[in-house]
Amino acid sequence: MLLRGQSAIVFLFMPGATALPEHKYCPQCGEPLQRHLVAGEERNHWCCTGCGQLDYDYPMVVVTCFVANDDKLLWVQRGIEPQRESWAIPGGFMERGETLAEAAARELHEESGVLLPADQLQLYMTGTITFINQVYIAFRARVDTDYCLPGPESLDCGFFSKAECPWGEVAYPQVNDSIEQAYADLESGRFDVWQAEMTEGRYDFWSVSQGDK
Repeated sequence: MLLRGQSAIVFLFMPGATALPEHKYCPQCGEPLQRHLVAGEERNHWCCTGCGQLDYDYPMVVVTCFVANDDKLLWVQRGIEPQRESWAIPGGFMERGETLAEAAARELHEESGVLLPADQLQLYMTGTITFINQVYIAFRARVDTDYCLPGPESLDCGFFSKAECPWGEVAYPQVNDSIEQAYADLESGRFDVWQAEMTEGRYDFWSVSQGDK
């Protein structure tokens, strides 16, 4: 657990997913792909040996939202795989045409019934998960009611204090430190912006800016 006054936390990460396979065939013509050379340097994307089309494997963007009511955070019980029936902070993948905050607000509403305008969400955590090619952006918000309603992708939802949280049923326990940090911030009333860097076997988590009350 990262405490105020420390600059970073580092611990071994036990991933639930293996490294992503490389692309092999062109999505346009089906011919084999090879690594693209730019000025003699091999880059981390591909070029088709047939039509010459470039193929980029861009990271997917995952957005989440830490929503607080008093000293409690909103959780959803996942209704779809992966990790069906486990609990998680509301979130999902950003879609075409959305801003980061719009994506987080949409996922929040879809999974928990909580409707918040995107401009009411405040940036809270950012990170990369290199071995599954994802970028992670989290926002935070406060609400004055504990109303929530599970959506079609959720079995249940609710606001839990740290003591009430179903820690033994969390979908992604590898990132519990970020959730514990959110509870600590609720308790202290001060919210920094946090950065996480996940690689296979390592997780670094630290404050990148002083937050507000």
